This record gives sequence, structure tokens and C-alpha cells, in this order.
Amino acid sequence: MKAMPPKAVRTHNRIILARHLYHHRRSTKQDIERALGMSLPTITQNLRDLEAEGVVRRGPMRESTGGRKAVSYEIDPDQRIAIGVAMNANEVRVRAVNLYGEVVGSINRTTQYRNANVYYQRVGAIVNTLMTDIEQRYGRVLGVSFCVRGVVAPDGRSIVFDETTGGAGATLETIAQSVHRPCMLVRTCDAAAMAELWADRSIDDAVCVYLGRRPGGALIVGGRLHQGANRCNGAIEHMTLVPNGRPCRCGGRGCMEAYCSLETLPEDYESIPGFFSVLEQGERHHRERMDEWLDYVAQAIANARTVVAGDVIVGGEAALYLEDDDIEDLRRRVAARSPFGVERFTLRRSLSTEDQDIVGAALLLVERHLAELFGE
Repeated sequence: MKAMPPKAVRTHNRIILARHLYHHRRSTKQDIERALGMSLPTITQNLRDLEAEGVVRRGPMRESTGGRKAVSYEIDPDQRIAIGVAMNANEVRVRAVNLYGEVVGSINRTTQYRNANVYYQRVGAIVNTLMTDIEQRYGRVLGVSFCVRGVVAPDGRSIVFDETTGGAGATLETIAQSVHRPCMLVRTCDAAAMAELWADRSIDDAVCVYLGRRPGGALIVGGRLHQGANRCNGAIEHMTLVPNGRPCRCGGRGCMEAYCSLETLPEDYESIPGFFSVLEQGERHHRERMDEWLDYVAQAIANARTVVAGDVIVGGEAALYLEDDDIEDLRRRVAARSPFGVERFTLRRSLSTEDQDIVGAALLLVERHLAELFGE
């Protein structure tokens, strides 16, 4: 086998050392030597180079075992910061996360959507306020990822359908007109799934189903978010669940959204929390409505699992109301509709954290940066 050129060897050593520090959080030269089998001079030179570039910083001294205290080294998690943004008709929420996905800055602002151009100028001003503060206190901002409650165009440059406004959405150029950093659009469900994956790297194949007033989904395949070339993999909300069924906001009929939205559960003048409150009391009619809803949800999940027969993660507003017995009941209903016979899969709740989608959107930018840093 032909030997690697010296430059390639140096690059390789740098990458595996940086990757080791990132995943182990903190190591001494001796720790690195034992783990990677590098010589101390090679380790010292690479650490010196990475430290000069601001990638690595010195951590606390290790306790002495009789000799000199050893210096520890760690990846500087604040060297680069990513920003996620969630927008709706009344509020803009912005979160900044570091390279470990930790939130290091946030802003919530009330702003009304009336005119698209004015609205996005205000959004840009809010993002820039946080970005300026972040770059003064930490490192450079990698970019800004905007969560879209709707459908993103295949090229990622515009919104096909925007649930915020109820119609065709704006372009990325319009949305990010005031933001002078790289920007991207991401479906809210994809962003939420990214946060699931970040929190649990053991996830291999999974169908993520977010059940709220506007249901949706996302796919994780082979331990990675799988958006596909058209950025709509896992968007199960507009699969046909009942041919020629109820009308959907997309213009079609019988879509999953028309049957699996939480808004289909309450009766006239009843709120969603009110519905679940009455359900807890054992009211028969509410139980029948809930059973029907669970059947529709189970059929939608079973349909999705014929494409990716992985585990199932259920999130969204519904996850706040579903008890453990409901989750197990839903799993049984999905299994009963499986064309594969008896099979093993888990169905569990999502993280369901308040800022899951915003943080997940920012993590997409973090993942790109780490892939570049680690040569992946």
C-alpha cells in the first residue's frame, strides 16, 4: 500500500485529534497518546496549531498524582455559533447555540404579520440584535436557519406553502434581506427531528410524527436526517389517508392533516385542553372520538413505515396529552396495521422541549461545520 504524503498525514492527525477532543470534551496529552497512539511531539504540534486557530483551548489542570499537574485541552464550543429562528403571525423567537448544541443566547419578540416586506425587515432586525451580542461575547456566527411551518421548495430558496400566512411564502432572499450571514430554510418537522437525533445518537431508522394543530413528519435514516433531494421526505401530512375524504388546506381531499390534526378532536366551542380534560373523566363520546383519531394516526404511521420500517417518535402538542397507556395503545394499533406481520419496533414520545424546532434548525448549521472540521 502506498504511504500517505506527509501533508495528508498531518491533515489526518489533526482531524482525528480534533474529533477525539470534541467527543471526549476534555483530554490531556497523555490521554490523547493512549487513545490515539500518536507520539507526544505530534500531539503537541497539532494542539499548538489548533489552539492558534481558536479551535482548541486549554481547560483546567488535572489533579496531581505526584508529579506536575497535567494541562487538559478541549474544543472551544463557542468558537462558532449557529442561530435558529421560528416565526409565526404574532411572534419571532430566536436562539443561538454553540457547537455542543447548548443555548447561549435568546430573544423573543412580539411582532404582527401584515406586510411581508416589513415583517421580514423586523425579523432581520431582531436576528441582528442577538447576532451582534453573540459575536461580541463569543465567536463568529456560522449562519441563520429559519424554521418554516410549511413546505420548502426543492432548491431551498423559497417557501411553497407557508402556514404562517396561509398562502405561498416568500423567498429566502426576502426573508433574510437584512441578515448578512449565510442563511437557510428548513421545515419545522425536519428541525425538530434534528434535535431528536442530536439528543440520542443511538437512533438509526425512525419515522418522526409531530401531531399538533398542523401535523407533520420527518425521517431519520441510518442515523441521519434524511430530507431528500426535494426536501420533503417524511412530510406525511399530505399523504392521502382517505381517498376523496375531507377537504385539506392544500387543496386536496383526504389528507392525513385533515384527519390527524388535534383540531379534529374537540366539539363545537370546545378547546383542545378542554377535550382532554373531559376525556380524562371517562366521558364515552370523547373516548369514541379519541379512538377514531388514534386509528387515523396509526394508519398514517403504518403507511409511512412501509417506506422506512424504523422506530416511531411521536411529538408535537399531542405528546403533552398522551399518557403512557395511550402511547402503548398507539403502538399496538400501528403493529396491527403492519403488512410485515409480527415485528419489533419502539414507539415513544419526542423530546417535546419548548424550543426543539429552533434549536434543531441551528444544529443543522452546527452539523455542517463539524463535518467540515472533522473532514466528513
